Amino acid sequence: MNHPTKLHAGTPMSRRIIGCLVAALALSGCVALPTSGPVVQSSGTDRSDTRRASDIDARPPVAGASRTEVVAGFLDAMTAWPVQTSVAKQYLTDQAAVGWDPEQETVIYSDSLPVRESGGTVSVQLTAADRLDAVGAWQGAMAADELTLDFRVTVEDGEYRIVDPPDALVVPASWFRQRYRQVSLYYFDPVGQILVPEPVFVPEGDQLATSLVSGLLAGPPTLARGVVHSFLPPGLSVGLSVPVSEAGIADIALVGEAQTIRPEQAELMLAQLAWTLRQDPTVTALRVSIDGTELPLPGGASQYSVDAAAAFGPAGPGSGRLLYGISQGRLVTGSADDDLVPVTGAFGEEGAGLGAVAVRPDNERVAAVDLDGSRVRLATVRRSEAQPAPRTLLEEGQYARPSWDNAERLWVLERRSGGAVVWLVEGDRPARTVRVPGITGTRARALIVSRDGTRLIGVVRTAAGDTLVGARVMIGGRGQVLRVRRPLVVRAPEGSSIADLTWTSPIRIGLLTATAPGKLYEVDVVAADGATVGVDVLSTIVTGKVLGLAGSPVQDAPMFAVYADRYVDLVRQQKYDAGPAGLSQLDYAG
Repeated sequence: MNHPTKLHAGTPMSRRIIGCLVAALALSGCVALPTSGPVVQSSGTDRSDTRRASDIDARPPVAGASRTEVVAGFLDAMTAWPVQTSVAKQYLTDQAAVGWDPEQETVIYSDSLPVRESGGTVSVQLTAADRLDAVGAWQGAMAADELTLDFRVTVEDGEYRIVDPPDALVVPASWFRQRYRQVSLYYFDPVGQILVPEPVFVPEGDQLATSLVSGLLAGPPTLARGVVHSFLPPGLSVGLSVPVSEAGIADIALVGEAQTIRPEQAELMLAQLAWTLRQDPTVTALRVSIDGTELPLPGGASQYSVDAAAAFGPAGPGSGRLLYGISQGRLVTGSADDDLVPVTGAFGEEGAGLGAVAVRPDNERVAAVDLDGSRVRLATVRRSEAQPAPRTLLEEGQYARPSWDNAERLWVLERRSGGAVVWLVEGDRPARTVRVPGITGTRARALIVSRDGTRLIGVVRTAAGDTLVGARVMIGGRGQVLRVRRPLVVRAPEGSSIADLTWTSPIRIGLLTATAPGKLYEVDVVAADGATVGVDVLSTIVTGKVLGLAGSPVQDAPMFAVYADRYVDLVRQQKYDAGPAGLSQLDYAG
């Protein structure tokens, strides 16, 4: 962000604004887990001339307003809906209005204290607040010493006006929750093999398609720069809007410097646009032009379906619905509608002695931790003459269940008394350690990686309870892991222990927490980027002795609560028998 909000240690706000500044920072409750789905809007047509009950008119400054009333009016004017800031600018000096750039970031606050005036400065003390960057990506909570907004107020043309407004849209969490939704902008991993979803917040309404394309063209969010790659040429922008016809075709007329687009680049551009726009339920296909020249479509087609780029999907190729488990130390497999049977490879044999397994997303190989946790071995899922015996990857440690990404990179957490170590196995190369800030050297208990390989999520034990920590992975042009960036808190400790975690979508994590171990558990679905405002952070209660969760980033794949004798679909509440041998683990590939 080029122009950070001006925040200083400070003081309190006018009772007059308190009513419009109250909100809770998170949604919660014991309700059924939601199924995944797109942002919903009523139509792709432009209805800017139609007033709705949710519209909010901003009030311009009144003559003779005091300093505090001007600051209060400025904050109130930023809650205009649909979003517009022309009235808010009327509370600023002429010079400040020209330079003010509220698109630099968004500050979402939960509450504030009364305004305090000192000399020509009015201070607004926020009790808690979070930030979005210019693209709408979550930046996390603001520090305690950043929660005071100081406004210098002067006299211009006989009225008080603000001299130095923060370059941000500053709005209450209650207002934001009702009007913004989290969606994904799709970029590629550095190798151009798999799409990476970057969660951002966009305003709801008739201009969803325009917001999605504009956000994608703006480039990756702040925290994703250097992690993902866009094949959309820089310097392009949307014309007036992205109209969507009655037939569901989005016409994307891009303007900017003339570009030479190679066919292979065009295919990747279309994949990014298709996956981003498919979140608008009114869009079924798209057409793209750059400065009036149509982008050639594969096969000479007249339009490009939003489902045409399935091969680049963020969950990787394949349906991802095959289940793998451990039964009496052996690897078993099957679907929810079929019996689980031992695999034909070495780990399906009696006496395999498995304690935890992770099957590669292509269903070809499996990494397994021995029953005592001291060794990690690799074998084929099915019988193979070329590799009849398992290969030892790591030994003489205490290892958590491994996790695979779509590029066949295997991540393994080793729990050590002196602090955790993270191992990485890339292809046939020997295992090497990777420093993961926030995980390495801590009391980490579990680690999972996203299918695109750019996001790690770990569980770290602290005195206050288990913390869910996330970090972004930088990958080189040849697919090698370069380093892992600084961590972020996905969920702060709540005084409880996280028994298991799993992906439930490319940007959501399912957590299993023991409320009363062996009797009562809570399953939460949280945002992988740590966002708490504008996200359905919901939970459900399950009873009995739950062993773990089985979840997948593949769209519509059920999430199961796993017991020794059964597994239960958490949305449909349908139960499946684990068979006479029972289970000690069940999960999808990954």
